[in-house]
Amino acid sequence: LKLQEYNENFAMMDLVLFEPATEHITRIARIVQNPSGNAMLIGVGGSGKQSLSRLAAYISGMEVKQLQVTSSFKVDDLKEELCGMFKNAGVKGIPTMFLMTDSQIVNDRFLIYINALLATGWISDLFPKDEVDGLLGNLRNEAKAAGIPDNPDSMLAFLIARIKANLHVVLAFSPVGDVFRVRARRFPGLINCTAINFFHPWPRDALISVAFRNLGDIELGGDEVQNNIAIHMAEEHLSVTRASEMYKKQQGRYNYVTPKSYLQLITFYKYLLGTKRTEQRALIDRLDVGLATLKKTAKDVEELKEDLVVKMEGVEKQKAATNVLLEEMGVQRADAEVQQQAASVEAEKAGVASAAAAVIEEEAAGELAEAEPAMQAAKGAVDVLDKKMLTELKGFPKCPPGVDLVTDACLILVEHDYKKLSWDKAKKMMANVDQFKGKLAAFRGEDIPEEDVARVKPYLDHPDFTVETMQKKSAAAANLATWIINIVNYNRIYKNVKPLMDRLHEAQDTKAAAEASLAAAQASVAAVEEKLAALQAKFEDATQKKLEVEAMAQACID
Repeated sequence: LKLQEYNENFAMMDLVLFEPATEHITRIARIVQNPSGNAMLIGVGGSGKQSLSRLAAYISGMEVKQLQVTSSFKVDDLKEELCGMFKNAGVKGIPTMFLMTDSQIVNDRFLIYINALLATGWISDLFPKDEVDGLLGNLRNEAKAAGIPDNPDSMLAFLIARIKANLHVVLAFSPVGDVFRVRARRFPGLINCTAINFFHPWPRDALISVAFRNLGDIELGGDEVQNNIAIHMAEEHLSVTRASEMYKKQQGRYNYVTPKSYLQLITFYKYLLGTKRTEQRALIDRLDVGLATLKKTAKDVEELKEDLVVKMEGVEKQKAATNVLLEEMGVQRADAEVQQQAASVEAEKAGVASAAAAVIEEEAAGELAEAEPAMQAAKGAVDVLDKKMLTELKGFPKCPPGVDLVTDACLILVEHDYKKLSWDKAKKMMANVDQFKGKLAAFRGEDIPEEDVARVKPYLDHPDFTVETMQKKSAAAANLATWIINIVNYNRIYKNVKPLMDRLHEAQDTKAAAEASLAAAQASVAAVEEKLAALQAKFEDATQKKLEVEAMAQACID
């Protein structure tokens, strides 16, 4: 119960209180509860000296003070710690256990002060005189209540008595080696002024109970197995102890088997068991994963087999579809070849027609080139005519001699008037100057009837029907003469070229028809090629799908 209370208030101590342990607690508690009660605990490491001392101090209602020794801990640090303990125990009256181990004695000079404390309960040079007076002053009320005379010696004795009653030194030393023997001889107070308590090796029952308790936090398959393991550990520990005793007898050398070694054995067993269990659990998990994977693989294989059947059906369908496409492509390719041949024939025809049309066109162009100057001269004559000239001409009351040749020819060509040609008719023809000039400009020389050409020929053949002659009579008459001469010349040349032009038109029509046939053939070829290209794309797509399905089927098989 006290151990449980201690663990609730302080750092937890996992102790197994077997019978020898409770006896040690009882001894330590009995020693420190007496005035000047100091204990020397002698035992090997791990025997429980410090833990049992702490529990005994808790049971006795004492504070535990222990040095926090470092590599830089010096005598002055020890004296400072002792000053604090003296004040707590002597002035404040706090029951205190000063627990010290041999490992904390980093300097043997520490034992000078410990020896003095054990022997007299006081360390003479620990406090300066003024600080001692302060301590005694703080105890004046308690001394007066206890009937102590108010003098320095009595007060100091009262202070030392309180320190002896409240401050108890517990030394936890190991007997191993010569260090303990030498220190005991040099500082007799360690032995003479302490109650010695020997910590003997743990008995068999204690070893079993400690092992059983420490194995309680792991699963071992029941208390029986746990107890058997604890017994085995105890027997192993005892067998090593016996072997060490034989080793000492035979070799004269010590092999210390301590409780700490036993606790390390238990800790190592738990660590090794945990490691092995982790490894086994990993193997089990690995086996479970492997079995699950095998089951899943078997299931996947069955599904793949089913998929394979479906995939193979798809392969056959894709093969059939591909074959159909191949046949259709063959038909379309043959049709395309026929269409291509027809287009080639049409192209050849168009080429021949184009060549013939080009020859005729070149010949006609040469002939028409001769008529062009006459046409341009006629047009130039019309352009030169202006309203003033024509107004002047039609303003004559009587026709100037010879001008009637020109006006009569104009009446024949422009007005198609063949009877009773006169000056009045000529003036009437030129009455609207702009309209008359427009008729001349729009007059088509190539459309003059042969009868009109025959009628004007006598006029043209007349000696006075010349531009120079007419120029002397009237500028308008000279320009009209120029127009008549050139328009008739143009007509004569054009009439000669007309058959050639007819042939040209016929050749151009033939060329246009050939080109139209060629365009139609090429359109047919393009349509077939387009259809063939679409079939080719479908074929390639079908082939790709076929390859993919075959690959998937092969993957299922693999």
